[in-house]
Amino acid sequence: MNQYIVDTDVIIGFYDSLPMDVYKTQWKLIGKYIEDKRIVICEAVFNEIKKAEELKQWLNNYRKDLIPCYTQETLIEAKVIINKYPKLIDVNNTSDQSDPYVIALAKLKKLIVLSNESYSEGGKKTKIPYICKDLGIICRNTREFYKDEQWQF
Repeated sequence: MNQYIVDTDVIIGFYDSLPMDVYKTQWKLIGKYIEDKRIVICEAVFNEIKKAEELKQWLNNYRKDLIPCYTQETLIEAKVIINKYPKLIDVNNTSDQSDPYVIALAKLKKLIVLSNESYSEGGKKTKIPYICKDLGIICRNTREFYKDEQWQF
């Protein structure tokens, strides 16, 4: 049974592409995956979601299921990742940036990263899929997740 840790863009992508009032069955399934720890959301991802009040309220129902990402072990691993890939974060952004924690938790807990970012090393930001590949962490996008888990709409 696969366990996934999600990047913020995936949760927002679910929300944007699966309106809650239309895709009620899928949102129940997402909730069940969270309860069963098949989809893991860390505190930093939760904190990054500032828009979409409906989504934030829905996620509040699963607040007890969030995994802590500010533990000493995770902070140390996130720092190692940031030092190796400094363009992973925006040093001018003072708000919480979840990417280092998502990758650190995936590495520490042997989770599959679920991210819709493109595979990119260059540019202003080093993307999650590139770092995951470099670190030997499995990274899937939403479409691959749907296929892996045999979700049908």
